[in-house]
Amino acid sequence: MALISISDMTSRLVYYLTDDYWDQMGDPRTHDLPFVSGGIWQILTVMTGYLLVTRKLLPVFMANRSAYDMRRPMFIYNIVMVAANAYLFVEAVGACELGRVFLNFKYPDQTDRSVGTMRFLSIEWLFWMTRFLDLLDTVFFVLRKKDSQITFLHLYHHTVVPILCWLCLKVNPKAPIVLLFGICNTLIHVIMYTYYGLASFGPAIQRYLWWKKYITVAQIIQFAICGTYGVVLYFMQTGYPMSWFVVAVGQNPLFFFLFYDFYRQTYRQKKRQIIIEKKQHSKSHTN
Repeated sequence: MALISISDMTSRLVYYLTDDYWDQMGDPRTHDLPFVSGGIWQILTVMTGYLLVTRKLLPVFMANRSAYDMRRPMFIYNIVMVAANAYLFVEAVGACELGRVFLNFKYPDQTDRSVGTMRFLSIEWLFWMTRFLDLLDTVFFVLRKKDSQITFLHLYHHTVVPILCWLCLKVNPKAPIVLLFGICNTLIHVIMYTYYGLASFGPAIQRYLWWKKYITVAQIIQFAICGTYGVVLYFMQTGYPMSWFVVAVGQNPLFFFLFYDFYRQTYRQKKRQIIIEKKQHSKSHTN
């Protein structure tokens, strides 16, 4: 009986922590938004499915198949993503009140249901939906047999960001740092998907796209800005739950390091290798 009782208590605790807890402490304004209501188990299940499909099922499906030509669907996809992120960027900039919102360090009031606030919550939900569309990047890589581009950074970034977006929508979507990230992120995605859209035309266009590495630079700057603001917020804030703060804001230093390390390995080491090869080539001609 004791074992059954312990098992029952454990299952109840797990259910509470993954479901009931989130509705009890969640923001009432986003409670009824599609896929936001309920517990964290839902978004965790979706992201687990994403990893399972892209790292197990699709690779098995492609094992004995030739790479698919995805240029046309990728071009359409990139155009849609440019348009969606451009719209979200304009909306996010309009919601920042010329930057005044970032000077308010008090934990946002969850009872604010003004027209502007409710509109912003809808826009934020749409932003979250586009993060699921981002996952198609990985699908395209697998179907094109470009598995070398599916790095740890790629998977971590695509998996964690939708979870963080859900947490923000669930707990307090009006926190200014959420808006700051949205402004930076949508602008970068406009630039990034413009690049990918042009690159989908092939080598004839790709040789003119010299600015690819600056997309990574912009991503590094994004996390530097959000991280710096997070430090300011830590010392100036009033009423922020530290658990929320650590989870949401604490990702910035980690993402900064991961993107910087990717930049260093991809571009700096490549540049050094080119310099070394030129020196060796020049030396061989001299001899």
